[in-house]
Amino acid sequence: MRISSSADLKKFQKSGVDTLSGSGMSDWASRQIEAALAAEENKAAAEKTPASGGGEARKSKTIIQGESPGEISVRLALTAAFGDWHRGGEVVQELIPFQTRRFRCDFALPRWRFYCEVDGWSHHGKSLDDHHSDRERGLFFSSHDWLPFRVSHDQAINSPGILVDAIAAAMKFRQPVTRESIQLEQVQHKHGAWYRLQYNTK
Repeated sequence: MRISSSADLKKFQKSGVDTLSGSGMSDWASRQIEAALAAEENKAAAEKTPASGGGEARKSKTIIQGESPGEISVRLALTAAFGDWHRGGEVVQELIPFQTRRFRCDFALPRWRFYCEVDGWSHHGKSLDDHHSDRERGLFFSSHDWLPFRVSHDQAINSPGILVDAIAAAMKFRQPVTRESIQLEQVQHKHGAWYRLQYNTK
């Protein structure tokens, strides 16, 4: 079941499972996602309301072009748990961590050198070339001390809490860099904006 609204979440909770922990999601993660969904819906409703003094409704900034349902679910879960980087949190979407290679990750927590991938079957594993490319990419991230967190599309939609819980547990073994040491350079793309990571050495 896709959990993309508060109504979806309530249906899931009433389907015979008292909490989302039956899907690998802790009660804490369930509450975080419920709060994030409510915040997204409230924001979307507010943005549909015409601004005072004008007749045009404001455009929503919460819809990201090219996002799969799994990526939407993961974005909601991660930002609920760890916060959006652009609002003082930890999570960056569409990050290019390296200057020498244009490898990009779906989501990243750059202070911790964690990256997250939603591996949908349509884009991963259908061809031998894609399989080899994914392995090369993964090795490059690992050689630069980036820890991967990969979930299937089904896990992303139905059990995003397992990803949240895994990242929270791994944080106990990492020493994050300061926020001030990181700079993000915006890179325009047909689906919106990507971000290139730069380290501030000043």
